[in-house]
Amino acid sequence: MEKTLCAFALTFLVSITLLWAQEENYEWKRTYECRLKSGSIVVDGSGDEFAWQIAPEVGEFTRFQKKGDLVVEHRTTAKMLWDEDNLYFLISVDDPDIWSTMTIRDKDCLCLEETIEIFIDPDGDGKDYAEIHINCLSTINDIWIPQNNFKYHDGSPVDWTDLYAWTQEGMQYAVMNHGTVNNKDDIDNGSVFEFALPWKGFGKIAGTANTPPKPGDVWRINVNRYERSRNGDDNVELSGWAPLDLRSYHVPDRYGFVTFTDKH
Repeated sequence: MEKTLCAFALTFLVSITLLWAQEENYEWKRTYECRLKSGSIVVDGSGDEFAWQIAPEVGEFTRFQKKGDLVVEHRTTAKMLWDEDNLYFLISVDDPDIWSTMTIRDKDCLCLEETIEIFIDPDGDGKDYAEIHINCLSTINDIWIPQNNFKYHDGSPVDWTDLYAWTQEGMQYAVMNHGTVNNKDDIDNGSVFEFALPWKGFGKIAGTANTPPKPGDVWRINVNRYERSRNGDDNVELSGWAPLDLRSYHVPDRYGFVTFTDKH
């Protein structure tokens, strides 16, 4: 009898654990099929090429800084494509007040104002991932992050000058603003950000990942957004494609699973 009860309890415990794991996956896991580019793309922020028109969106962005309050006020959409040369992003934001003041690349964190951030961990090991920022003035930060605890692999604290020194060589990017930048007296529509990231430009960020990837390869990627009031108050909306766990954007184990396919 005792053995039967123990077996039942063990089975029940395993079942509950599996159900919890499934629910956990359901809550945060995001997947995307990154298709081969059809035709040409000019990186100008317009996103009007046929390739972008037929590319699927990654899905709805959600807030992450307020537990249980996930619906965003300001919508963001993102698409990805690839070919033998580049990884492409097209990111569109609804923004009634387009603004920024930061114009110098790789100096300060653009997250102090409004910015789009792309996180890319090619081999999915949580180490040596890229953090790329862009704002409405087309200012760029491209940053190497050794680990999400902001320490080098030997455990010593990072030197941010060193991290900012990494460059995604050959990167093309553009912004098209639909409104008047830095004019608080009118209502804007938003901005479109476009990227072409050469595979050869990932360097040490790539880790053990194939560059270019092979069909079926999976990279861990997330796209995030800071939407801020220009008044410097607490009116800030942090959102992302792959929901995080309220710590920060630096949660590589929760980035989206992007599978490269040979479909168009």
